[in-house]
Amino acid sequence: MVDLERRAAPQQKRSQARIAQIVAATKRLLERGEVDSITTTTVAAEANVPVSSVYRYFPNIYSIHRTILEEFKLETDRIVLTVLEDPEAQDWQQSLSGVIFGLRELVASNPSYGAVFHLTLMTHELRAVREAWNLRLADVLATRWREGKDGFHGGDPAIVARMTVEIYCSAEILIFEVRDRPEEAEAYFTEALMALQRYLAAYLK
Repeated sequence: MVDLERRAAPQQKRSQARIAQIVAATKRLLERGEVDSITTTTVAAEANVPVSSVYRYFPNIYSIHRTILEEFKLETDRIVLTVLEDPEAQDWQQSLSGVIFGLRELVASNPSYGAVFHLTLMTHELRAVREAWNLRLADVLATRWREGKDGFHGGDPAIVARMTVEIYCSAEILIFEVRDRPEEAEAYFTEALMALQRYLAAYLK
């Protein structure tokens, strides 16, 4: 099994800065579309550090990708919880739109997130990380609906929540694949939002 854990987080500011430098370099490579050719060697060259410095903190390239994914997960959690807990939200459709638009803006303004998320489909080592993220997000929705929020009715909250997350993730990946064609990407986003609204209309009031 490939080790995805980053090595123990150092306390020294210099070491923390070096980790940030390596992660930032990986993000730049991802944003330039060099996904398939990224290695610890190319990351080291982009970061202008010795390869040994990369291995000091990361056992392999997948560990760096996972670090970026964890950052992405924290940002998505913040968006989802902020929107869902907004006391001024009038109904579930407003909340849904708020979450979807918030996540779309996050990915659009951080291309490396979309790239590394796309990698989870193609890379066995990262698939489990994406699966864990999907399950956690689905659990947030299922818990909310079990509590009777959004007028949930007529279905299994866990199944509906999982389907909701999978529909969104599939759409996000498709949108990433056409990112160089903004009008087409926007059309897919609109269709995804419409599909989710129609799907959830059967269970939410």
